[in-house]
Amino acid sequence: MDRRTFCLDCVRAGLLVGVTGSLSDAAPKTSGTSKVSAPSKVATPSKVATPKVKWQKNLQAAQKIAIEQNKPLMIVFGATWCSFCHKLDRETFSDKRIVTLIESQFIPVYLDYDKEKKVVKMLHVEKLPSTVFLTPQADFIHKAEGFANVKAFQQTVATVLDKRSEIQQAGSATLER
Repeated sequence: MDRRTFCLDCVRAGLLVGVTGSLSDAAPKTSGTSKVSAPSKVATPSKVATPKVKWQKNLQAAQKIAIEQNKPLMIVFGATWCSFCHKLDRETFSDKRIVTLIESQFIPVYLDYDKEKKVVKMLHVEKLPSTVFLTPQADFIHKAEGFANVKAFQQTVATVLDKRSEIQQAGSATLER
């Protein structure tokens, strides 16, 4: 099976099982535990509101938006029990520069590792947190595993955007033939 067919099958499987990796669904039910989502935007006099990524909750809807806006999908897999997932959210995905970068360059989707087993299996997600980047047409671009600080995540994004550009150029060259 070629990469494109595989990725399309991944997206279709997510569509068939009704992928809804919402952050609120991923939040633990017990008190005293931090949530997967970034801190709320409630500002106190001494504290400025923390920016947070506007995660898509439905993979099908996210892919439609990705096609309309011609932006790659950024699918983040996490779990309520994963301390590095919480750290990634708290330290990296709440950084204003990263939020701006993600919102301008990608359609971000959050999927719960424990709830989206079919998609996890199809995308070969074995470590958490994992971030999978796909073109709007569901071609695989890149997968990053584990925690990444702001600088490392910026480098990953640069790699992804370079690879996407190569994919687009290869596609244009094929169409011209």
